[in-house]
Amino acid sequence: MAKEQDIQRPVQQNDPIEEEESWRRIRGTKRGCAATWNTKIEVERQIRSVDSAIPTNQKDIESGEHETDKYMDLELYRAATRNDFISVLKPASMEIDSVSPLGNSVLHVAASSGNEKNVRDIAYEFPSLVTKQNSKGDTALHIAARAGHALVVEALVGLQRDRLLRLMNNEGNTALHEALINCPKSVAIDHLIQADSEVIYYPNKEEKSPLYLAAEAGYVDCLKKMLENEAVNGNIYERLRGKSPVHAALMGKKKGVLDMILEKEPRFIHLRDEKGGTLHHLAAYMGYLEVVRYLLERHNLGAIERDKKGSFPVHLASSEGHVDVIKKLLEYFPYPWELLNNNHQNILHVAAESGKHDVVSYILKTRRFEKMINEKDKDGNTPLHLATMNFHPNIVLDLTWDKRVEKKFGVINNEGLTALDAALYKMEETPSFQQQLTWAALKSAGASQGPASKVSNGKGKNPQAKMDDYVNTLLLVSTLIATVTFAAGFTMPGRYNDSDPDQGMAIMLKRRLFHRFVFCDTIAMYSSIVVVLTLIWGQLRDLKLLHTAHRIALPFLGIALTSMSLAFMAGVCLVVGKLSWLFTTILIMSLVFVVAFLLLLFLLWSPVESPHCILRYITYYPFRLLIYVGQCK
Repeated sequence: MAKEQDIQRPVQQNDPIEEEESWRRIRGTKRGCAATWNTKIEVERQIRSVDSAIPTNQKDIESGEHETDKYMDLELYRAATRNDFISVLKPASMEIDSVSPLGNSVLHVAASSGNEKNVRDIAYEFPSLVTKQNSKGDTALHIAARAGHALVVEALVGLQRDRLLRLMNNEGNTALHEALINCPKSVAIDHLIQADSEVIYYPNKEEKSPLYLAAEAGYVDCLKKMLENEAVNGNIYERLRGKSPVHAALMGKKKGVLDMILEKEPRFIHLRDEKGGTLHHLAAYMGYLEVVRYLLERHNLGAIERDKKGSFPVHLASSEGHVDVIKKLLEYFPYPWELLNNNHQNILHVAAESGKHDVVSYILKTRRFEKMINEKDKDGNTPLHLATMNFHPNIVLDLTWDKRVEKKFGVINNEGLTALDAALYKMEETPSFQQQLTWAALKSAGASQGPASKVSNGKGKNPQAKMDDYVNTLLLVSTLIATVTFAAGFTMPGRYNDSDPDQGMAIMLKRRLFHRFVFCDTIAMYSSIVVVLTLIWGQLRDLKLLHTAHRIALPFLGIALTSMSLAFMAGVCLVVGKLSWLFTTILIMSLVFVVAFLLLLFLLWSPVESPHCILRYITYYPFRLLIYVGQCK
């Protein structure tokens, strides 16, 4: 006898060996003794006598609600997989209603092994087992279909056709579901479809019917057989419950399957998903231009059909930034200002709200779409309002640079907010970089708050406390620069002269690189001192003075950092000057990093929020670079 093993959760296809070992384990546990198979009947009698002495409610508590099932005898279990089942069963007078630890009857076991003869014999002798379900809700037909045993499926289907085929397991799957999921090429599927074509519409717990599963997986042959049945002529909209096979094929980008379904059933092009969207909506959302073109050729009115939110396919294409799809859809209805969703939003509203720069740019460049630029939605929001409230600085920058929008900065929505009001109102306690860039884009365009606005620029945390933290950081940096450059002034590159008449003078005094080192070090030191003094003035607890000090200190800090970097480069190049390859390498490396440093410094210092016309043009590309660096798409 094999070594006992712990009970394991069964895989989809029940393993007879696993069932046998599980049975053996539970029987051994229940008896509580080292009984052998030859004495099993006597031990069972002892157990029953002990159980009868226990009160009913106590037995229920100890044994659990499933202990009422009798476990199958091991000999019976083995016989169910062989051809001599009936000959073993009758002489032994065994209980046919007993089950395995997994709740499988002898018919389940026979179906799992693929033994057609035993299945027919058992089903004939004990018809009640045909619809019996195990602990997972599976009938013998579920198990046979999952394993792909076509002959067993055919035998069971011929017994209790309608009721059996429509039984669902704990996952809501019928036998046809299980066959499609596990053995899509099995002949068993043909038997199941022919026996009851209505089952192809039955949804499982995921709301997926066999018809949907076949389309989702691209099983063309199965789909053809399903669609050839007369049951398709019923009310397909109610039966599919928003899970249409054409949508499944499209989501899987299986155009061949989609084409085959629409050739067989042209009316399926009108099916909708659970959101009320047609195939045109889904293809537009996916940006699947080839299918959009194909669908419009078959049904061009699909371009102006709404979903449950009132959105047209062009709205979904706009929300995902698919410009090519938008162009194709507008070929069939070139008046996008007429296409409004339930919120009265046109495609520019949707693109601005979703942050789709390509779509916004396309609309702004197309003159015939001009009337959409300043349109208000149901809440009174223009595209600029929506881009601002969702903090898309690249969209805000595009809209504020457009002269057709420029005169409309003072437009208020239904809440009395301008675009700048909306930005300040939505801004977090500690604004993110994306939010700050959005605010800067509006300020640089001259946007203002509404006349009756109650939105404050100092929302959230005390602005004095925010600036104090920032100023303290700048003070620390500038103090370190002053300390380092002061020390460098007395530790010159090379060494000092020890002899007269130039005693105490730097040996490299007449070298040009030495002169550059001294100049840069001096500039760095005094610039950092200016920063320190300026920021000390900013500590006088006056917010306006603090902002002024910050604006003055930041450029000087940039000068100090740049000069210190150049001083270091000059000093190192000076002492390695006699080795040309090392001198050249150090010089190139230093220049590369200095350029990168200056670029970052310029981005930090550049007044991108300045409304001054010249400064606005100068900072346009740095602003774009800041948006790119911040990944503000």
